[in-house]
Amino acid sequence: MDKSLNTQKMIMGVLALSVLAGCSNPETRAQANRGFEYQDATLRTTPLLIPAGLEAPRFNNEFVIPPATSTNANAVVGKEVDVRPPTQVLPLIRGTEVLDNGSGLWFYQQRLEQPLEQELNQALSDFFSEQKAQYSQTEQGWQSDGQAIGSPEQEFSWKLAPNSVRRAVSVEVMMNNDDATLAQNAQRAEAAMLNAFSLSYQRTLTQQQNLLDSSPIKLTLDSAQGRLLVAQGYDRSWKRLITVLPKLGFDLTNRQQALGYVDVEFDGLSNSQWRDLAITKLDIPEQKYRIQLGDLGEQSSITLSDKDKTPVSAELLSKVATTFAEAFQRPDLLR
Repeated sequence: MDKSLNTQKMIMGVLALSVLAGCSNPETRAQANRGFEYQDATLRTTPLLIPAGLEAPRFNNEFVIPPATSTNANAVVGKEVDVRPPTQVLPLIRGTEVLDNGSGLWFYQQRLEQPLEQELNQALSDFFSEQKAQYSQTEQGWQSDGQAIGSPEQEFSWKLAPNSVRRAVSVEVMMNNDDATLAQNAQRAEAAMLNAFSLSYQRTLTQQQNLLDSSPIKLTLDSAQGRLLVAQGYDRSWKRLITVLPKLGFDLTNRQQALGYVDVEFDGLSNSQWRDLAITKLDIPEQKYRIQLGDLGEQSSITLSDKDKTPVSAELLSKVATTFAEAFQRPDLLR
């Protein structure tokens, strides 16, 4: 299954939980769902009457409740007990991993266009502006209020720490709380803030990827190697390939993205359909083919074989290259 689809499902699930959580009162959700009358209960005892001539029984003191001490006398009880489980930091973005202590995320380098730390700083700035939060940049990272999670009175410190060995940057959020703030409340606010940023950053990455996926892709014929060369990486080349194939008269009978191949049957198009596409007509035998995509790093290769897994002729591959090159340059065919 496409990893981007898994990520989208995860994000939709988090958003759905957020909506459901907003339907109830936060104070009610933080308390037990039963009454607290037991706090007013008192232990009433009367001496055990021993009839004349009988001895008093021996009592087991193992379960006697000891009196309150200075340590537990001020412990929270009743309505003050927060029954909500701790909020977890979630790796909502492909290429992220929760820190071992659960307090932040590792963001791993996915693209080479710009340094990851620079990209994350820009994403944080956009996130704060989008949420209309008060923020400032520091030597260690950022300072912000809690506007993004509905608590503008709270203050947070954001720390970014690059790790050259991992080729990653860790992002941690710490609430600038006073002694009166419970540790559980601080942990929940920190996790909620980091999750809110992850959702915002994921939306930005999705928009950027959608723009990239809809732009023209250059494809050329490498006749010496008997293959086509695509000037993009594997994932983007795969998406473009399986999108344009049906538009060019190919019926996809089997596809395996992990293995990089697509089994197709070419049924062709009518002359009028080719004219409507405004693409060079693909004049090849109507039969079954296997199209193999290869990962070459920043570019990809495409090879074509017949139903017997025999590479097609140079002439047939040249025809395919001409039509595919025009199709890969046409973003309108993606719709």
